[in-house]
Amino acid sequence: MTFHRPPLFNHQVYEPRLQSELLALGANQSRPHLSVAVALLMVLTSVAPLNPGLTVPWLMFGVFSATIGFAFRYRYRNCDQRDMTSAELRSGEIFGLIYSATVGLFWGFSSQLMLAGQAEHNLIVTMIYLGVCAGAGAIAIFGLGHLLVGSACSLLLFTSHFPIIFPQRWLFLSVMFLLFHFVIVRMAWERSRIIAANMVLRADKERLLELQLGEVAKANQANLDKSVFLASASHDLRQPVHAVMLLGHALRLRVRDEDSGELVDRILEAGAALSDQFNNLMDLSRLEGGAYRLNPAGVVLDEFLLRVCAPHRQQAAETGITLRLRMDRRLRGQVVYTDPGLLGRILDNWLANAVKFTAGGKQILLTARIRQGSISLGVYDQGRGIPFDQQENIFKPYVQLDNPTRDRAKGIGLGLSIVRQAAGLLGASLQLQSMVGRGSHFELRLTGTAWEPQEDRRLPAARIMPIPGNLQGRRLLLVEDDPMAAAALIAWAQSQGLRVEHHADPATVARSGLIPDLILCDIRLPGERDGIDWLSDWLVNWPDARGLLMSGELLPETHDRAEQEGLLLLTKPVNPDMLLQTLSGLLR
Repeated sequence: MTFHRPPLFNHQVYEPRLQSELLALGANQSRPHLSVAVALLMVLTSVAPLNPGLTVPWLMFGVFSATIGFAFRYRYRNCDQRDMTSAELRSGEIFGLIYSATVGLFWGFSSQLMLAGQAEHNLIVTMIYLGVCAGAGAIAIFGLGHLLVGSACSLLLFTSHFPIIFPQRWLFLSVMFLLFHFVIVRMAWERSRIIAANMVLRADKERLLELQLGEVAKANQANLDKSVFLASASHDLRQPVHAVMLLGHALRLRVRDEDSGELVDRILEAGAALSDQFNNLMDLSRLEGGAYRLNPAGVVLDEFLLRVCAPHRQQAAETGITLRLRMDRRLRGQVVYTDPGLLGRILDNWLANAVKFTAGGKQILLTARIRQGSISLGVYDQGRGIPFDQQENIFKPYVQLDNPTRDRAKGIGLGLSIVRQAAGLLGASLQLQSMVGRGSHFELRLTGTAWEPQEDRRLPAARIMPIPGNLQGRRLLLVEDDPMAAAALIAWAQSQGLRVEHHADPATVARSGLIPDLILCDIRLPGERDGIDWLSDWLVNWPDARGLLMSGELLPETHDRAEQEGLLLLTKPVNPDMLLQTLSGLLR
């Protein structure tokens, strides 16, 4: 709020809330008792005899003035804690004017105590008067009108006695006193303006904070709405991708001629690329939206890195690239406590990019070292390198330096964005060193990561899954309400030798009389109960059966519930080979 000059009444320029604060501040800063105390002290310590006929009425008027001041203070000292009407504010202003006028008249009448020819006594009275005026001006914040009324009353009364006490210099002294009052009023007025301006700034700050909190609440709600929308949209969008992958896999088992088989392989490759890109979009959304929850666990570092390297080593070998793992001996057999999913995502993205942009015959190196008490994981490649001015941009979404035509076979440029978000959640630092024509080095430092010797906290080594061959003739209960996904799953399962019974409504399962070996259940199903509730009940009814959940849900609450129930959950679109291995492993 802007203002130019304080008027006689505060309500003419300030908003009601600020008027209330000014009135309350003025009431709290008033000191009615001090005026009477100073007057009484002046009378008791007077160096000349005073006229009781003047002194006693003067002191009584001072008590009357103090009484008005106490009443004013008591009534308005807490008025800023409630909403006051315009009439109440005007009443407070008038009350303040009356109090200021009585104080001014009281001290203006003090000149009657001066005596002709008593220079020492008159000097003391004058000094006390000037001090009281200065003190009153220092605490006055009611507005210019109150200052003028109080100052005018005291000045006129006090100087009216000058011609009697100072017959030769009364005019000069009156002018000097007028100038003194002018300075006092001016200083008090400026102080009042500063206090009011600070109150306005504080009120504006509070309003801005309220607006900010409101905007933050809206942003949080929008983020929550986005997460809910993604959970719903991803479920529907994942279904056709999931169906393409399963149907393509089932079709590949039936196609015998080479040409048709190659076409099916291309379909599967396109489906895998689409699945990866879709998962990247969902992962980035979850990381940026705060929907991802850290799942810290202990992993044996060398075994973990070998598992991460395995799929990329095979892909690198197909193009003549050598992928090597080099570890500090002190890290072999060490258990690292981190989120293995996020850490694996970072390394997968780096290794995939290294294989993609490194020419045949060259090398890629994955390293694990100890640097300054932290674990450093790095990927070195001998690719094209990244220009210095582009090294920050590559971590932005959808940025691809070597894909100007936006060839979707090369991805959509989300991998390094996911890396940055994942590193932030892990509390790790990222570093990049690259030289055009020489290659790049991406480094992740797990600062503060707990790690201990393997013999202290030995983790079981991952077992190699055997080639599935135990599904032939097994009974599979499929509960899926999406017709496209259900048709794809039925075709895929039958191609693996499974006997499938499908139900779109889980409520009809009990009437079928089937005793399944395997249960494959979607989470989002018709009715009030979801797949987690249904599968938990079915596994109790059929203790020899094995169950598996599949869903396109992104909400972490869904995954938490499945984990609490001890149920295995695969996220759509599911890789058919992974689904095959998982079902076979459940039967084992």
